[in-house]
Amino acid sequence: MKMNRVMAIAEKDFKEFMRNMMLLTMPILPIAMAFLFTATPLPESEKMDMVLSVLAMSFVAVLTGALMTMIAEEKEKHTLRGLINSPASMMEVFFGKSLVVTIILLVTISAVLFIFKINIFTNIWMVVGFILLYIFYLLLGSLIGLHVKSVSETSLYFVPVLFIFGMNTTIANIGIKKDNILIKLNEYMPMMQYSKLEQSGDIIHLVVIAAWLIITLICTYLLYRKNSID
Repeated sequence: MKMNRVMAIAEKDFKEFMRNMMLLTMPILPIAMAFLFTATPLPESEKMDMVLSVLAMSFVAVLTGALMTMIAEEKEKHTLRGLINSPASMMEVFFGKSLVVTIILLVTISAVLFIFKINIFTNIWMVVGFILLYIFYLLLGSLIGLHVKSVSETSLYFVPVLFIFGMNTTIANIGIKKDNILIKLNEYMPMMQYSKLEQSGDIIHLVVIAAWLIITLICTYLLYRKNSID
């Protein structure tokens, strides 16, 4: 992997990011939610659920949302195919495009954890789980960006993605019967598995997150190849 190619892609995306007001405001959402949740005292039993809920929102809003928008912009300007067919490898392209949003994500999550005054990285498995979640949400944003045809189309996907992959811990606590099929399916969502990992420490939850990652990686790769010829 050649860092000069990665940095060239990242520099271009940074300029695009700074000009896009919608992307600039995305980190505000999870930080605002963190302030909202901490405005009233939370029982310790509920605090971690709230933190993970805001963490999921950070992944979706800052990482998935921003990346799908930036890739869709490339597609709309008809520059994506040229980028894919350039000498840069798939890894260099994705590493370059994710560098800016990764830095912003880390700043956002650091701010959220500081506001909550909590450390979620209590053991090595929580760190591994966080890395797997990061890659999953990164690939999810790339997948949607490669699939849509325009930036306006990404707005049709953002709310469902936020609901399905960003509000899992909230959905689990809204009082719906546990035998409801939607609640049962929600239990297998990546962020719910991360929550269960925090509670039990059982690495089987890492396996489920990894399975989501692999499926998303395969789909992203296939769409990446498709976009190189379309």
